[in-house]
Amino acid sequence: MLKKILPFLVLIFLAGVTAYADEDDLNALDYLPEDNFTSGWEATGNEMLLHPEETVYILDDAAFLAMEFDLVWYATETYSNFVDELTIEIFEFPTTGDAYGFYSLSPVPYIEPDQETGIVVEPYGLPPAPKIDTIRVVENEFLEGYKDRFYFRVHQEEVPDSLLQVGLHMLANLPGYATPSEMIGILPANERVMGSERYIRGMVGLDLLMQWHGEDYLGFEEYDVRAVGAEYRLGSGEYYLYVMAEYEDTETAEGALLDLVEYFEYWNWDTVILPPMDSGPHPRGYSNEKFAAFWQNDNFIHLVWDVTDVSHLRTAVGQHD
Repeated sequence: MLKKILPFLVLIFLAGVTAYADEDDLNALDYLPEDNFTSGWEATGNEMLLHPEETVYILDDAAFLAMEFDLVWYATETYSNFVDELTIEIFEFPTTGDAYGFYSLSPVPYIEPDQETGIVVEPYGLPPAPKIDTIRVVENEFLEGYKDRFYFRVHQEEVPDSLLQVGLHMLANLPGYATPSEMIGILPANERVMGSERYIRGMVGLDLLMQWHGEDYLGFEEYDVRAVGAEYRLGSGEYYLYVMAEYEDTETAEGALLDLVEYFEYWNWDTVILPPMDSGPHPRGYSNEKFAAFWQNDNFIHLVWDVTDVSHLRTAVGQHD
């Protein structure tokens, strides 16, 4: 009996291996929907598959954010149902974390470019539409979502309710799972505003998150660093930003900490005296209209930002002790 079953099992195994191999050979262009995929939408034949550096003339500033997450391919196609048109864009990244990172920071289109950096920035504060789902409509400009290593946008004038079906089709036909960056898991859950999590790989993302004059205060250009941030609640009903930056080793983090001190001193922030934490580190506190603090723990630098007064700063630091 076993001899009869073994060939059958081998065939199933080989079929599975072939399916995975075929999936690995596919890129963003292969996941653009075919004709009549839903509600009679037909491809117009304007499909494109572009390398990252070729996307700048289409995506403008969003291309530079995508390249920070090592964009592999960008594919797009226009569809028509003989009444309206819609455009689908697929961004292919090397990992699930990179796709989530771009999704978590993708600029909202209705904001004017920042006067100093020239990039589109999202106003700091509680997100107008917390990113707790893998698909959402962004300010009636486009529908977006991510799944595994893919991020997609669907554009249609006024973003009608029927566009949701297109987004659901995209989610259903992209491979893998909608899993955020593994870095997000290191953020403390207590008092975190779920859906406000961000994954940062470079200066463009850092500016979108912090709006700090385009300065590389975490050392992305000098060090191998990646960071995560999220909004946290204070007992007073206020919110603040908490960022964790991970470096190669403790020595590198120590050097980055000194760079961060120089950054605050260069911008003439006043020193705020804070007590040592129970866990050992002694936070450095600063004020300049708003309050901030940061400290090192092994190969991590922790930053608390956008706090309104000293007492709230102490409370915020204590929440991460």
